[in-house]
Amino acid sequence: MNTSRLIRLVLTALSLVCLPSCGTAFRKAWNNAPAANGVAGKWEGTWLSAVNGHTGTLKCVVTPALKAESAKNGSKAQPYSFFYRATWKTILSGSYKALHQVENKGSAFVFKGDHQMPDWAGGKYHYEGTVKGDEFNACYECAIDRGTFTMKRVK
Repeated sequence: MNTSRLIRLVLTALSLVCLPSCGTAFRKAWNNAPAANGVAGKWEGTWLSAVNGHTGTLKCVVTPALKAESAKNGSKAQPYSFFYRATWKTILSGSYKALHQVENKGSAFVFKGDHQMPDWAGGKYHYEGTVKGDEFNACYECAIDRGTFTMKRVK
């Protein structure tokens, strides 16, 4: 099977999974998110693949995670829920939540975490990034892709 046909197959499958919900949970989280400081709050910008140049819009709602999801091994890092919504080609979109450990480094917040996606979508994704003021910059990597997230705080 050639690459373009495989991509079309994957995108069709993704659209069948994502379109029924149409982002209702994300939309609710976005509309109800209070203005926040630090890493918490609403963010929007773009994602960019370094592998194939694909890009799209990206939104994220960041909130402190539940107490039960506490930092591991006495680390100073605290867990936060990152609820992402990404688009591709303006018609395909998907939402997912990832738990990231966030550490306050004075003038910036540094975060990292992993999120398991289906194998056909790249499998395990790893994220690392920094929030400094109203700027959110991160890198992602999985078995089939790697790239960047660049966002600004929505006030």
